[in-house]
Amino acid sequence: MLKSVLYCLILAMTSARLVDIIYLLATHNTNLPVPVIVVAFAMIVYGICIVVRKFFANVTLKQMMAFFMIEIVAIVFNLSYVAVASPLRISVPETLLVGTFLDIIVNCGVVYFCAKQIRSRYFAIAQPAVTSNRNS
Repeated sequence: MLKSVLYCLILAMTSARLVDIIYLLATHNTNLPVPVIVVAFAMIVYGICIVVRKFFANVTLKQMMAFFMIEIVAIVFNLSYVAVASPLRISVPETLLVGTFLDIIVNCGVVYFCAKQIRSRYFAIAQPAVTSNRNS
């Protein structure tokens, strides 16, 4: 169940960012620095790789968790780079590409639930067969 929800979340985030980056590059209406766009494009490519891999092979929960952990690092890099290198006003489409603090919180929650699911492995232990001795 968790893998299905995470797969849909990765698909939605990747497709929204892909549409956003195509829009920003087509309209030439972006003030974002090149490294931020490169990092966002790399995350889009990584998300597409996970989505395509789901069709051909099984994607593990650890791989999905790694996507969200890398995305946290990418968002922190984007926010710090935009804040330090070029203090400017960011439009709403650019915010989708850069990310926000709320994205970091949501991704940390996703990583927490993934780690909790990975650690909680249940094993079914078979009960010994009860034999009755009727020697009376």
